[in-house]
Amino acid sequence: MKTLILFALCSIISFAGCKKDDPIPEPTEQEIVTALLTAGTGTWLPKGGGGIITQGVDVTADLFKDFTIKFTAKQITTTGTTPVWLRQDTWKFKSGSSTVIIRGQDDKEITIKNISETELVLTLSWDETTFEGGRSGSIKGEYEFTLTK
Repeated sequence: MKTLILFALCSIISFAGCKKDDPIPEPTEQEIVTALLTAGTGTWLPKGGGGIITQGVDVTADLFKDFTIKFTAKQITTTGTTPVWLRQDTWKFKSGSSTVIIRGQDDKEITIKNISETELVLTLSWDETTFEGGRSGSIKGEYEFTLTK
């Protein structure tokens, strides 16, 4: 009888000490977007057939030769010709947003229009004319980057 009582008491103490696991918190929208931006190598390339458009014109081959952009949790790195991107910069989300990022060195806002595991669409308004040669050589305006992994 003592053994049965001792066994019952130990069982009660064992069960009382067990807690349900704390629920795993759901990721925030910013965490989800960051994971998509940085997944794999984090490197994005212009989509073929019109990857980078401004003023209705595909400028990928002319202004963004061999362009790539890589996102890590805090940095942006680019390669190739990059007239509207720095080679290396930092980034963060605009306060309260998961679709607008702010570049560190110039506080330029970049809007994420669409993001998935394989496609990223960014828009960037550029108000400087970097190249000479008139309108056809200008890069002033709204840019849409359609990128793939």
